Amino acid sequence: MASLLRQTALLIATGLRSLGQHRAAVSVTVVSVASVVGVLVSLLAIREGTGMFQRQSAQADDAIVLSAGAGDSSQSALSPDALAIIADTPGIKRSADGHPLAYASSIVSVDVLRRDGRRGTVILAGDSEGWQRVQGEANIVAGRQFRPGLRELIVSEPIRRMFRGLDIGKHITLHGTQWVVVGVFASSDTLADSQLQADADTVMSAFGRNTLSQVTARLESPSAFARFSNSLAHNPALSVEVKTPAQMFEQSFGGLRRFLTYVSYFIGGVIAIGAIFGALNSLYASVDSRRREIATLRALGFGATPIVTAVLIESLLLAVAGALVGAAIAWFLFNGNFVNSGSLIFRLAVTPHLLVVSIAWALAIGLIGGSLPALRAARLPVVVAMRNR
Repeated sequence: MASLLRQTALLIATGLRSLGQHRAAVSVTVVSVASVVGVLVSLLAIREGTGMFQRQSAQADDAIVLSAGAGDSSQSALSPDALAIIADTPGIKRSADGHPLAYASSIVSVDVLRRDGRRGTVILAGDSEGWQRVQGEANIVAGRQFRPGLRELIVSEPIRRMFRGLDIGKHITLHGTQWVVVGVFASSDTLADSQLQADADTVMSAFGRNTLSQVTARLESPSAFARFSNSLAHNPALSVEVKTPAQMFEQSFGGLRRFLTYVSYFIGGVIAIGAIFGALNSLYASVDSRRREIATLRALGFGATPIVTAVLIESLLLAVAGALVGAAIAWFLFNGNFVNSGSLIFRLAVTPHLLVVSIAWALAIGLIGGSLPALRAARLPVVVAMRNR
């Protein structure tokens, strides 16, 4: 065993020293793998960005009430009286001063102009009094909070950066009515990043609506969900259904995440095939340039196993180098950038998890791409290899 390890180590060192003699072939391998990893990580960064909605859905003691049969809040229509009835339902948590932790929202999509002049869509969420008790005060980084009864709104920092006319003091026309931007709140990596926020009654009046979109309630504990849901189901004054944030996430965004995952790995797999051929060419060239050296070592008693192992490790090291380069480029170009998809805004995230994924892909490429050259090196007859090329 000790002899086998010494032979393998010597062959690896010899192979690495000779990399400089065939830089072009080595570059092909590294660039090929870097391209695969760069594209894969860039696409998966979009998927990772949508994970913020999943993190938000981890609030296990929240419940979201929609009208019966509504797929999401955009299809839901609750009467204005629904909030008072829902807030009095058993299972809802109360603040220290006795107020139920529940609020209603009127949610509409509005058109705005991007910085580049193209039209885009964001969400205008009108929240009723008491939303701060449930969600906490918005982290205002400039300006102030909107005041109830006035056509004032606050915008998220990502929206302010991506769209025109949403700086503090600016007036914007939404559905034929003038609104003034009075505050900017910090990015929170939640659905709030996709929203303009205002007073619920004012939004309903401006948009000619007489129904609410949803009610959000903070429960006494996650175990109170069943009692809360059953109480509403048996209340003859309402026709509603109750969902957990996790259920809302899966229904609204689960399909998007699965689609992004499929596209990312499909495109990455197609490009990976090209990278495998690049690795094959590089390592074949390396083995061919060292065949006399390998034949000499075989004649000195080096076995086939150390040769196969050494060539495979060389392939794996080149692949990992390419993975690190590709991941670094993707991180530099995309990490932390905000994107707007439909009416959703989220941050691209190149996470440590993606680095692990990229290295795993690189190792697979290196292993497949290095196998045939390694076997060729081990099986090359000594007499043939010693001939002049």
